[in-house]
Formats: sequence, structure tokens, C-alpha cells
Amino acid sequence: MKDMIVKRVPVGTLNTNCYIVRSPDTRDAIVIDPGSDLTVIQDALHRADAVCRLILLTHGHFDHILAVGDLRNINIPVGIHKNDAHMLTERDMFSAIIPYDPRPFEPAEILFDKEGEYSVAGFDFYVIPTPGHTSGSVCYVFDGMMFTGDTLFKNSIGRTDLGGDEKALLRSLKALKNLPGDYEIFPGHDRPSFLSEERRNNPYLRNL
Repeated sequence: MKDMIVKRVPVGTLNTNCYIVRSPDTRDAIVIDPGSDLTVIQDALHRADAVCRLILLTHGHFDHILAVGDLRNINIPVGIHKNDAHMLTERDMFSAIIPYDPRPFEPAEILFDKEGEYSVAGFDFYVIPTPGHTSGSVCYVFDGMMFTGDTLFKNSIGRTDLGGDEKALLRSLKALKNLPGDYEIFPGHDRPSFLSEERRNNPYLRNL
């Protein structure tokens, strides 16, 4: 799906990047990682003249999911990797560091379990499982855009000390580094980048 319109919306105490990805031809939009601040997300949808039709989660940590229960309705499916689906109804390990009030969530309707093309709610996208930060972390690819969650940041990578796996993360990063071509990277925190820049400048990718 070409020429998707992307709006970055920082939310919550950890300044998590929520993304609104809107079709250029309709008002239909995907919301990726609605981590908090429902009114901020709703205002961004309004200003983008967009209607949320699908919620995609890069992983299940609380700062990426807290607004799911308020944003969704019966017509908005939620997608997450099957290994992180339990985090929608359980407190994650971040709660030991940053207390938060758990919100009620319904189980996700879409549980990704393998790499490949998916077509959901009129959107076509590619899912790359990237375990390491969590066992169910994924990247979502829309043509030349990649939403990396907390797997790959600008000049950095995700942490693994809260239920993650360092060896798995390094394997995931190596797979991303070796992808052909280039992608604009939209991470879960900090500023966007490009995969070509991360290959050159990110010390974690350079050393793989």
C-alpha cells in the first residue's frame, strides 16, 4: 500500500511513539501502539481527518497498550504477536519500576505467529517477528516504512532486562540489518530514522 500518511504522536510518561497510519485515498487509518493519552490520540485522528479501523501492537509492554481498551470498539480489531497476547490482560514487568493502573482489555482478535503478508481491515502489510525485547515483538512493514517498536531505535536498540532475551534480540537485529534495500524506520521511542543510517551509525548494528 503506497503513500500511506504517517503521524507520530508521543504519549505517556515514557514518551512512547504512537503512530497514525492513514490511507491516502480514504479516511481509514491504523493506530500503532496507542500507549496512553486517549484524548491526545483522538485529537490527532481528528486533525488527520482519520478514522481508526485497526490497532496494531509492536509488543505488549504497558506503555504501548494502555489506551487500547478505550480506543477500540467492537468494529476495531487488535493485532499482536501471540507470544505477547497475555500482556493485554496481565501486568508486565515494567510495573516493578513504574507503577500504573491496569486497564481491562479484551483478547486480541488477530494473533500473528509467523513472518509474512497480512491483509486486515482493508490494509495490506508485512509482519516480521523480532523477538528479543519481548518474545512477541514484531516489526510492521508498509512498503518503504517499518515500524520497529522497541526492537530498533535511532542509534540504539531495545532493552532486554525486563523479560527479554539478548541473544534473540541480536538475531532479530541481524535479520533487519540484512534486509535488502532501505526503509524509513519509525521506532517506539525517539525520532524516526532510516535503516541505511542505522547500518552505518548504530553501534549495535555495525558490530553484528
